[in-house]
Amino acid sequence: MSTTRQNGTKTVLPRTGPDHFWKIVHDEYAGEDQRKWKYLAMLALRENAGWPLEHIGAVFGHPKGHVTRCLQKIKVTTQ
Repeated sequence: MSTTRQNGTKTVLPRTGPDHFWKIVHDEYAGEDQRKWKYLAMLALRENAGWPLEHIGAVFGHPKGHVTRCLQKIKVTTQ
């Protein structure tokens, strides 16, 4: 699997398991930024688990409109 950044550079993700994947996410994208990790968690709950926006908002203490904006930001940032 690979991903392409907005500037056109391609990162190939090896098939070595989830630990390596999350290290790349940490090193290349989120680092120690708590907001980015929070947005990634929201995205995972929505896209992978199918959680409704209002339930994601309840977990993070935000209205569903704010969750929608957070998801839009993370989707644009990671493309």
